Amino acid sequence: MKMFKKTLITAAAVSTLSFAVAPVAVAEVAASATISSSYLWRGYDLGQGDAALSADIVYSEAGFTAGMWVSSGDAAMGTEYDFFAGYGGSVGEFNYSFSYFTYIYPSADINNEAAELQEYVYSVGYGPVSLTVYDDIDSNYSYTTLGYDVGSFSLMYGAHDNGANNQENFDVTYSYNDSLSFTYSTPFGSDVEEAEPTFVASYSLPF
Repeated sequence: MKMFKKTLITAAAVSTLSFAVAPVAVAEVAASATISSSYLWRGYDLGQGDAALSADIVYSEAGFTAGMWVSSGDAAMGTEYDFFAGYGGSVGEFNYSFSYFTYIYPSADINNEAAELQEYVYSVGYGPVSLTVYDDIDSNYSYTTLGYDVGSFSLMYGAHDNGANNQENFDVTYSYNDSLSFTYSTPFGSDVEEAEPTFVASYSLPF
């Protein structure tokens, strides 16, 4: 259980950044900052109810994407720095992406070194439906999501799998506009003794 919890301490960045986009001919750089009422990650409230501040910068060109995401709010691991790179594209309503993420926690001391985790992320989608797999490189942990977008609402089912203790979650997100969103996340499954439903309000602004 301890190792499972330790493996779970990774990022929410993937859920807020999309790689499955049609390639663009010119380079683009985008950045934003977000404040959230809590750090919700795959059905877990990592901030134990405290607010989280985050910011990202993303470079995109011809389907290739790379960038950095940094966030406060993780009560167990401290400030989080995520670095990522990936490639995505689309053909008609079908889209796909592959990316690599590394998550670094400088203040989390594990064997006198900063904590660091890596994942491969695979995603495919068709119209409003998407399937994403997060595959931890150094363990048998994975997380799979199935999403569906309808109007201003996004529905997502997620399933953790580490071969022992498993948890699932169902999230409903309402996007009031491009900046303000609300998410209600409900955990369930065989490993929910410490997890409770979480409501999160988030506000983002582009730079």
